Amino acid sequence: MCHLSPSRWGRLILLLGVFSPVLRAEKLVLTRSSVTGGYLEKRIVDGKLQPQTYVFMPGRFLPGNTHDRSLEKLSFRAIAERLARDLRRQEFHPAASLAKADLLLVVHWGATAGRNRDAVALTQSFESLANLNSEAEESQDTLAAAIEEGDFAKAALARDNLTSLANQSRTESHAILNEERNQGGDDTAALLGLTTELQTEGGTLAEQERRKTLHEMTREECYFVVVMAYDARTLVETRRLKRVWSLRVSINTAGVNFPEALDRIAEVAGRYFGTRQTSVAFDYPAERRRKETVTVEDIVVLGTAGP
Repeated sequence: MCHLSPSRWGRLILLLGVFSPVLRAEKLVLTRSSVTGGYLEKRIVDGKLQPQTYVFMPGRFLPGNTHDRSLEKLSFRAIAERLARDLRRQEFHPAASLAKADLLLVVHWGATAGRNRDAVALTQSFESLANLNSEAEESQDTLAAAIEEGDFAKAALARDNLTSLANQSRTESHAILNEERNQGGDDTAALLGLTTELQTEGGTLAEQERRKTLHEMTREECYFVVVMAYDARTLVETRRLKRVWSLRVSINTAGVNFPEALDRIAEVAGRYFGTRQTSVAFDYPAERRRKETVTVEDIVVLGTAGP
């Protein structure tokens, strides 16, 4: 299970400052957020964040290596409803349909499993797969058309084919990391958005220790949620997928089940949805009030997916 040893935890305290002794390693949440092009410049008007609407679609589920009933039993709708609560903090709100939405949010979730080659597929945005070959381009068109038509069984087949093609291309398009480093969990690093920082060399002692901590965490099992946001207008009008932002969030599996981890992941993610980060952020979820009640607006999920 994924927990930090006393020595690793000591380094985090050194790097991140002095924390209360009640904070435990399993409450640490890692996030990596990115945006494309001029998305933020267009969304912020007169210094104010403009609201956007969205619909959800289930992406890939990775179960990890450990039999985890708390992860296996949670439905995608339950995950979407939980994320919707904190998406509002960045002015993202549910839309009545894809035709009326600004964004399509594709959500991938599960647990890491060391050298997980399936995880590599999630490091590639779906829209970039058209560059692989004509088969990938055809599958992408099929996926976009199936989403628009509401044929979710057809969409699932096209999505799986894209994932398969991405895995096949890994040797050619992802030869950045050699075999020796892969044994350290670089597939997991790519999935969680840690690769760029781990490949950085030199720096201060604190930066080097930070990279050591990140590298060690790629060897361990963590829950993750990856949200990829695509422009809905582009999808509806051209049947092409244009990614505008993505957020990768992870937390140790030790001492926490998936519903509890999801609550912590969503609370921290609410600080970063649709924002630009220059590096991986280390955060702790705020303590929620036990009697807190939040009304979630009706959300639209394009198809339903069990794990």
